[in-house]
Amino acid sequence: MEKQDQLLMKKQNKNLVLEIIKQQSPISRMEIAKVTGMSPTTITRIVNELHLQGFVRETELVTSGVGRKAVLLDVCGDVLYTIGVELDKSIIKIGIVNYIGEIVSCKSISRDPLEKYEETLGKVTNLMKELIGSHNVPNEKIIGVGVGLPGLIDYQRGIVTVSDQLKWKNVRLAADLQELTGFEVKIDNELKMKIVAENISGKARESKNAVLVGIGSGIGSAIILNGEIYRGESNNAGEIGHTVLDPTGNVCNCGKIGCLATYISEGAILSDSRKVKDITSIEEVFNAYRSGESWAINILERTSTYIALAISNILCLYNPEVIIISGSTIQNFPEIKEAIEKKCDLYIWEPIKEKVKIVYSDLRERGVVLGAALQAQNTLLELE
Repeated sequence: MEKQDQLLMKKQNKNLVLEIIKQQSPISRMEIAKVTGMSPTTITRIVNELHLQGFVRETELVTSGVGRKAVLLDVCGDVLYTIGVELDKSIIKIGIVNYIGEIVSCKSISRDPLEKYEETLGKVTNLMKELIGSHNVPNEKIIGVGVGLPGLIDYQRGIVTVSDQLKWKNVRLAADLQELTGFEVKIDNELKMKIVAENISGKARESKNAVLVGIGSGIGSAIILNGEIYRGESNNAGEIGHTVLDPTGNVCNCGKIGCLATYISEGAILSDSRKVKDITSIEEVFNAYRSGESWAINILERTSTYIALAISNILCLYNPEVIIISGSTIQNFPEIKEAIEKKCDLYIWEPIKEKVKIVYSDLRERGVVLGAALQAQNTLLELE
């Protein structure tokens, strides 16, 4: 038991040192010793091990100031890679991400909303092989794949319980994709993957408590509390699209009446627009708003009202430091931001309004891919 405790302690120390170098590089061995409280001898041993394994390198930089100069350390981005995949109703995106969180290659292809599960898996596998081959990434350096997709996801068993957008139910996505690619696969809801990216390199990187709201083909949220993803009992925390706004309202495809998604999602906006005009795409609705057509202004004004109400309710429930708004609706129709902000100012409770930051994601179309790859790295990387 004592030997196992010692091995565990050594592993934890090694992980801690590597994380400090990764977060604070360039950094000297002496600075690491001060931060960790470990002896310089222990730090030197750990750094040497990490160097031999390819994780750490000495930079050409040295510390400044008086006294003996110390060589600074940095991490090696090409020591390993993970692959991030985003699956959505009409698109598949795949990116290769290195150890320091840089997307070294990314590509997207279209997906037929009605295509079969097996066809989508085939597209993912072929595109993945194409990316790996075109950028000469050695397979042995790829430690795994992360997949983000809309729906209710059993991330522990790798099963898509239900995805309305993809028309999937109880599919063994992780196991099936692993069999096709040979890589270990982790799956999760797309917004939970995206908030990982926001927490590491986006608008939530300095926050312990944050909420990400995604508005597009559907609507949902992901929550970080005390630095960890809050999942709830069955990984469904944040599914705000099925909170009921009006029990006498629109019928939702979940079977309930008056769900938030039936007022905010792009499908709901299109459905209401077609009651007035022959509309074929969401872009036509946005253009009609820009042209000053009253029906489009009314529909999108109502949409911004419901978005603000959803944000207000989230803030009262979780009281985060920052709430990040993202999604295709925000990207393709930035004019809605001003309306959301005005209505947030109207509806958000004053004591919360004074403290919270309401911001918009900068990660745009790469957020889910990056987050999925980073989550795969977080869960699959095992230091020897």
